[in-house]
Amino acid sequence: MSDVARFYDDMAWYYHLLMEDWEASIARQRSVLGGLLERVLGKGDKRILDAACGIGTQSIGLAQLGYRVTGSDLSPAAIERAKREAIQRSLDIDFRVADLRVLSGYHAGPFEVVAAMDNALPHLESQEEMVSAIREMASLIAPGGLFLASVRDYDSLLEEKPSVTDTRVFGSGKDRRIVFQVWDWRRDGRGYRIHQYIVRHLDEGEIESRVFTTTYWAWTRRDLEYILNLLDLEKSDWLEPKDTGFFQPILMARKTA
Repeated sequence: MSDVARFYDDMAWYYHLLMEDWEASIARQRSVLGGLLERVLGKGDKRILDAACGIGTQSIGLAQLGYRVTGSDLSPAAIERAKREAIQRSLDIDFRVADLRVLSGYHAGPFEVVAAMDNALPHLESQEEMVSAIREMASLIAPGGLFLASVRDYDSLLEEKPSVTDTRVFGSGKDRRIVFQVWDWRRDGRGYRIHQYIVRHLDEGEIESRVFTTTYWAWTRRDLEYILNLLDLEKSDWLEPKDTGFFQPILMARKTA
């Protein structure tokens, strides 16, 4: 997954620009995920592993709620930024570089929650890699604890196979930026290469245009449910954006043994 690590390394100091207001996104996701965890697991001190933490959007929010958070990611640059963001907010979060496929080699469980959000799992290119990653995540979950993963709704996307996402325009004047993605689908339809564009207005009328590229695989809900059934995870539910307020569907499962 060196292509993936390079993508997030290059994006690390630009990632917040994908959102209109990153602080507001942290707060919104903090509210959604914190409420979900409290409803399912109840109140109390809990350890959470954010196994694809990026620059820390979910890790920061959950730590602000008092959870004991560990965050890891494949990208060294993303981890470096996450550490700086946590320090700026006086948060004690253990951030480290780690590969999802060999996660237990970097972390000591058990955790009450192990999560991979923001469509991280679909970077994995084969069923073997996906089984390895989910098995590693499951091995670190305490009995009765939760596995969480958010993914794009590939069941719908495979029908449409869009070539471009909606264009979002944030800010105004010299602070305006334009964000969108172009998707190149594989001939077999099971994966696609994205080109993430960020166009910014800078001082004195200059424009900065950056493009970041990586690959995703279109894992359907049935694909992921099949893999959960192979492991010590009991599928609980798909939580839909309209019900949770989160921007992607969330697959939630419990560790049964």
